[in-house]
Amino acid sequence: MIIHEGTVDIETISTFEKGPGRISPGFYNRTMELSRDMSVALLKVLKPGVALDSMAGTGIRGLRIAKETEWTVVLNDKDSRNTEIQKKNAALNSLDLEVMRGDYFCAVSSRKWDYIDVDPFGTPSGLVDAAIMNLKNNGIVGVTMTDTANLEGKSISKGHRIYGSRSIKGIYSREISTRIFAKYVIERGASLGRAGRILLSIRDGHFIRVFVRFKKGNMVADDSLKDLKMVNVGGEEIGPVYTGRLYDPEILEKINGFHLSDYSQKVLSNFKNEDLMFLFYENSNGGREVKKSRIIEELQNRGHKAGNTNFSEKGIKSDAESEEYRKIVSLL
Repeated sequence: MIIHEGTVDIETISTFEKGPGRISPGFYNRTMELSRDMSVALLKVLKPGVALDSMAGTGIRGLRIAKETEWTVVLNDKDSRNTEIQKKNAALNSLDLEVMRGDYFCAVSSRKWDYIDVDPFGTPSGLVDAAIMNLKNNGIVGVTMTDTANLEGKSISKGHRIYGSRSIKGIYSREISTRIFAKYVIERGASLGRAGRILLSIRDGHFIRVFVRFKKGNMVADDSLKDLKMVNVGGEEIGPVYTGRLYDPEILEKINGFHLSDYSQKVLSNFKNEDLMFLFYENSNGGREVKKSRIIEELQNRGHKAGNTNFSEKGIKSDAESEEYRKIVSLL
């Protein structure tokens, strides 16, 4: 089966349109197109270097990076059936790139990289440290986790054990889980003497993905921990969570206007709102639901920044103080 995505065509054996799917050779998941779109968009605006797609599968992400940006890409997979598919797909797109067949740890430690992509099936626990250790100074890791249930209420104790933070159930769980995962990656870097800075964060469907740049140095690594804090949400003490920016505004400005899939463009349009506040407001007043567009328009008319959030269909992000927000909603 031939799949078209971005500017590449790939041959795949098994395809999934929703959810995590199942591990198999030639595995392609349409749900992760957003993740791949953002990987390409990010690297397109950064200084080119050498990127490793460490668990490449069909090679779709790495092939898109190679064709749509100026980065040099190396594909790796431990399954020889996948590496053969990658070679065919590279030829299909007239791309000449290196294909490795090896264990993840062998691949990431084979040289120093400007970018390493880590996209496992499930948790990346045990994988992140190796990636960070083998980045060049100011290198970037793009890492995915798909065990979101462990941070969003179904097995909080397990999530606490894996990611070192206590999460929460309910409406804020998607944002809190994203901030816990960002904390986890930054924390792993700090333990290795590297300061992590979040460039982009995604929470969608069954996955969370963060892109983090790491700078070497014990002093800057210590400083990177300042935004990892315990927080009180609805009277419940949770965390530690990452409380800093989830997006680099300069990168968002550069990415804006790129040709992306319709869905990716919709998600991207909300990124600029996410750092207006920690968590978000709900579009309700005393149990009465108010149309979000009306609230956002009124906030903007009063000089506030406001917009939708990807963390909740009923959520609104704004720089308005909570008292001002409640007052405005009560008048609508």
